[in-house]
Amino acid sequence: MKPLIKGKSSPSDAKIHSSRNLLIRFILGGTTLIVSISAYFSYQAARKITLEDLRGKAFLEVQKGVNEIEEWLHVRKVEVQTLAHTSTVRSLDWSVAEPYLKSEVERIDEFFFFQIATPDGSYFNTKVGRSNKNIKDRDYFQKALAGKSNISDPFISRSTGIPLIAIATPIWSNSPSNHSPVGVFHGNVKVDHIAEVVNSLRYGKNSYAFAVNSQGEAIVHPNSTLMSTLEKPAPSLLKIPDRNLNAIAQQMVNRQQGIQLMEIDGTKKYVAYMPLREANWSVALVIPRQNIESRLQFLDLIALIVGGLTVTMITVLWQVQAFEQAQLKKSKAAADTANRAKSEFLANMSHELRTPLNGILGCAQILLRSKGLPEPEQYHVNIIEQCGSHLLTLINDILDLSKIEAQKLELHPQDVHFPSFLQGIGEICQIRAEQKDILFVYELASNLPTGVNVDVKRLRQVLLNLLGNAIKFTDEGKVSFKVEVIDQLPADGQTVKYRIHFSVKDTGIGITPNELDKIFLPFEQVGDKKRQTEGTGLGLAITRQLVQMMGSDIQVKSHLGQGSTFWFEIAIAQASEWVQSAMAASKGQIIGFAGSPRTILMVDDRWENRTVITNLLQPLGFNVVEASNGKEGLEKAIALKPNLIITDLLMPEMDGFELIKHLRHTPDIQDVKIIVSSASVFEADQHRSLQAGGDTFLSKPIQADELLQQLECHLNLAWIYQQSQSEEQRINSSATTRDSPSEQLTTPSPDVLRELVILASKGNFNTILKWADKLEETDTKFAAFANQLRQLARQFDEDLILNFLTKKEHDSSL
Repeated sequence: MKPLIKGKSSPSDAKIHSSRNLLIRFILGGTTLIVSISAYFSYQAARKITLEDLRGKAFLEVQKGVNEIEEWLHVRKVEVQTLAHTSTVRSLDWSVAEPYLKSEVERIDEFFFFQIATPDGSYFNTKVGRSNKNIKDRDYFQKALAGKSNISDPFISRSTGIPLIAIATPIWSNSPSNHSPVGVFHGNVKVDHIAEVVNSLRYGKNSYAFAVNSQGEAIVHPNSTLMSTLEKPAPSLLKIPDRNLNAIAQQMVNRQQGIQLMEIDGTKKYVAYMPLREANWSVALVIPRQNIESRLQFLDLIALIVGGLTVTMITVLWQVQAFEQAQLKKSKAAADTANRAKSEFLANMSHELRTPLNGILGCAQILLRSKGLPEPEQYHVNIIEQCGSHLLTLINDILDLSKIEAQKLELHPQDVHFPSFLQGIGEICQIRAEQKDILFVYELASNLPTGVNVDVKRLRQVLLNLLGNAIKFTDEGKVSFKVEVIDQLPADGQTVKYRIHFSVKDTGIGITPNELDKIFLPFEQVGDKKRQTEGTGLGLAITRQLVQMMGSDIQVKSHLGQGSTFWFEIAIAQASEWVQSAMAASKGQIIGFAGSPRTILMVDDRWENRTVITNLLQPLGFNVVEASNGKEGLEKAIALKPNLIITDLLMPEMDGFELIKHLRHTPDIQDVKIIVSSASVFEADQHRSLQAGGDTFLSKPIQADELLQQLECHLNLAWIYQQSQSEEQRINSSATTRDSPSEQLTTPSPDVLRELVILASKGNFNTILKWADKLEETDTKFAAFANQLRQLARQFDEDLILNFLTKKEHDSSL
């Protein structure tokens, strides 16, 4: 580790260092506190959404009861209308209709009696026959006589004295010239079935339901004193002293629906209410508050754990800084020791904090994968996971800074396809820019090397940090990302190196000259105070030190109110064999796979991304077909029926989500394997793509080993690996040995051998592989020759396969 203090420490130096560490402690604690406050408000938002979901479930219980009553009433209404249209009822001849309607009462069993009334209000029914009473004043009779089928409020029957509900409908004449009803037919049902359904509605202990009619009077209620019909008046809920119940009753009479928390019977309760369509009634369910809100305890427990972790982190940070502050008061030797102890302790403590935090994040991810957890709870657990991830980012930044200071951070270069690497970064920043409604422009020079050898993780970290800051501090205008080759450096042996210039330019708020000297210091944040809460103050410090480790430095120029430009230049080695390097595995380099060729459909609107897949898979024997958008991809998928499809999400004409939905609803290809590949870092997009029907998700830039692993899994492939020199010699020896009479290979005709020699001289190994399959299918006697030919073709060695074919061609001519 580099000591922070060199030589003798003067009192003024100690004072400056003390002030700096006090500031570090303040910013660290403040940042953590701000993050915890953000987490708290996220929790409150999640709790609110969860509560709304639980309220919605309670409302669904009311809706279930209403639907059951509606269905029952509708069936009865249809039965009454059907009977009213029979010739027997339309004749109005009671002597004919009576036996028929009595038999219908016994058959249907739901009706108490059927009744025919004439326009003057006199009537006949199946209980008393002809009655001397009149129903002309009944509301349901008047509506039916006006030509409207309807269901009445409960009333006392004038013929039986029993509370009933009338389902009335007009009786129309057989004469086409008569356009007015000639009578009214209705079936009367008891209130019992309605009461049974309402009384069955429950949502936990001590909950109950009730129903009111069009006047706000109770049809069904646990309190019998509130029960009412038209003939037996009881206090309307609109007029009782309870104001809260008055308000609910008024909304029910007005045919409104909803769920409200209010004080009823002396305690807080939720009241969910909903009107019927078939009748002018409403049903309500009264639920004790704890029956709903007790289900939030799980969310409260996780929030308590995250809050406890936050408090622990703040305490540890303050203790670390207090420990260092005390050590700075000692001599130079003690100060050096304190600095070393600080970095080591900070690194160790970061690891210690990660352990419980990773446990919480792991539990959240397990819950997200649990099939038993309802979807709304999955969404809220996802919010908790994001808050924990924010804390983890802060810890990782501190750990990276500690590693750099302790000189323990190393670069690990690897071969990568450079255009797709930059394209992936551009797509990520494009999403962030679109969220702020600003323009994002990235310009890639045409002469950039295709493959490079670089530490992909650290270069991505540098570029995303610079671009992220530019987008964060730009509210209007644009952010530009430019990559170009400055010059080609003298070759180091066989390695070609390029000096590549990266620049990030924005039209944001800019930086003052005084602040330019501070932006690369750890824990320093400049600009608008509101924006400072979005980061840790470590990003630019780590970014600059990473660029310095790459042999360069970050330059910056800025004008207040006009924007800023950050740029750096680094030497990057060209990787000409990036495809082969990417496919190298522990078993050796993959050169093909056993079995017949497989067809892969690559759907992406960016040619760079399609080129990566094509260059990776075609040399292995895959038939790769490209499509530039979802619409074209769907057409080619239907025509070709590929073995597997790799698709992007954000595309013109038809995006990836729509493409997947269409594929899953197309019979011939609905079971095709689909890999979703995108630069989107939002988990919502990943989950949404898998829910739409994708099989797996592959992040951009695509890593060859991850792609090949998924292909192996989805297509059940057996890879063929590059053979060592000793194995090649063994094959050559085997080819020679098989020329002996005892193990002679059966070769095809001389014309076929000449065609294979021509293909081998052109390096067309894919066609040779197809010939091997064709020969084996034509006649099993060629199986040994086809297998030998297939193994040699998959080594992509022209000399080796030409020697084999030339010798066979010569032998066949003898």
